[in-house]
Amino acid sequence: MNRNTALFAAALALGAAPCFANDSGHRHAWLHGDDSHYRSADAGNIHSGAANADDQALADRVADALRSDRRLSEPGITATVTAKDGRVALSGFANDNRQAMRAEAIARRVAGAGNVSGTLANEAG
Repeated sequence: MNRNTALFAAALALGAAPCFANDSGHRHAWLHGDDSHYRSADAGNIHSGAANADDQALADRVADALRSDRRLSEPGITATVTAKDGRVALSGFANDNRQAMRAEAIARRVAGAGNVSGTLANEAG
């Protein structure tokens, strides 16, 4: 490997390091450039995202509350939680209407009743 290639590889490795972190069992992928953030659960079934740190924290709180509810995990929901200007939007799928309503109630409890929009579609029809 020549010197330029080695320098390029080292710079690439150092530049990529802050883009990925791992804490508390959650994988995070921070997308830079447009200042948007994205976070995915290890299982990949509940995701959160926002355009700024405050909204990301709110989306993460809602997503973490959904992840921690055992009634939503067996069989699990598939959901995306996004936040903008303190308001949360849910999208995705639940296995039945009870799971969908429970997920929406949890989101309202965490974010505030008037700050949640969207719903989870019922996969069963």
